[in-house]
Amino acid sequence: MHSLFARSKHLVVTAATGCFVGGIAGVISIAFLKSLHFVNDYRESNNWIMFLLPVAGLFIGLGYHYLGASVAQGSNLVLEEIHEPSAGVPRRMAPMVFLGTSASQLFGASTGREGAGIQIVSSLIDGIARVFSPTYETRKVLLITSIAAAFGGLFGVPVAGVVFALEVQERGRIRYEAILPASVASLVSFRIVEAAQLERPIRSVIPEVTMNWTLGWKISVLGIACALLATMFIHLTHYVQRITKRLVAWPPLRPVAGSIVILMLVYISGTRDYLGLSVGLSEKAFVGAASVVAGAFLWKMIFTSISLGTGFVGGEMIPIFIIGALAGGQIGNMLGESMPLFAAIGMVAMFAAASNTPIACVFIGLELFGGATVIPIALGCVVAYVVSGEHSVYHAQRPSTQIR
Repeated sequence: MHSLFARSKHLVVTAATGCFVGGIAGVISIAFLKSLHFVNDYRESNNWIMFLLPVAGLFIGLGYHYLGASVAQGSNLVLEEIHEPSAGVPRRMAPMVFLGTSASQLFGASTGREGAGIQIVSSLIDGIARVFSPTYETRKVLLITSIAAAFGGLFGVPVAGVVFALEVQERGRIRYEAILPASVASLVSFRIVEAAQLERPIRSVIPEVTMNWTLGWKISVLGIACALLATMFIHLTHYVQRITKRLVAWPPLRPVAGSIVILMLVYISGTRDYLGLSVGLSEKAFVGAASVVAGAFLWKMIFTSISLGTGFVGGEMIPIFIIGALAGGQIGNMLGESMPLFAAIGMVAMFAAASNTPIACVFIGLELFGGATVIPIALGCVVAYVVSGEHSVYHAQRPSTQIR
């Protein structure tokens, strides 16, 4: 009887904790999404503002250099705190990432939002928790729960948000210690954001697919291509970071240097489509628009690697999704298959390879595109994950001792 009471009490406390984290994450997600919708719409309606990107880069560089050098680690800092809780996720991370991401996208830097959202929510929740001096184990569970709530609410995939939070900690292994509060938090956050009726940028209806050997090998080719693109993106971003540190000694000037290169690339590419979130590009891929430029995925990759590598603020998830969708649509067109289907597979397969979270990515595809695509999406994600090796956009992600 005592054991039953203890388990029941634990269930109630854990569920209440999930509701609390999910509630905060939902409210923050709404504010963050509205902010990013506004700044991207404003930039697209006022093209002149991109010429102020060097000024924005200077202020962002100064802010991070003098107020929060550790905050620049982003999502990796959150993962490190999960592995070995120490001083905690800095409380200033939340306002700095919120304002920094909004400013970066307002003036045209190619960054994302889900990764930034994870940092904001984790900073807030960990900051509140530390007031009550929780155990290290409790803080770890709260951080995992924060990841699930932020991902599920911002991207609109509550189940995938939970799986991602449990899977991203360690390559090749899912940790279940926070599955209950993470599930509750992700669902609560998702429902709060849904109630606000905000537009979801990446969502499409893919018709039912009949799997056969021909389609199977073509999806495998796409999975291999996504693994190569993910590896290229990771190495390119790291290369930009290294070369920028070598050429620009004073950190606040690094985003300025990056912004000058970005403006030059706008002139060379002849389009502003690769600035900000570039959601319009992915939408074109999902409807099979012929107007999508061949090699658009490479352009988006270059813009994003330079933006993140030189110090602009934001996540990497949405850019990776968009790069994968653009590549998938182009490869599908080359192989004589449905561009929307291959765009959907490419979107999640590239992120599976880049983040080592293939199971979460299958659920992302399932929640965004429906059950009709689950088998081809699963095949693409597994192939991309296996081919990609140990590379990850999250260097704090620990390797598993299990056989891969």
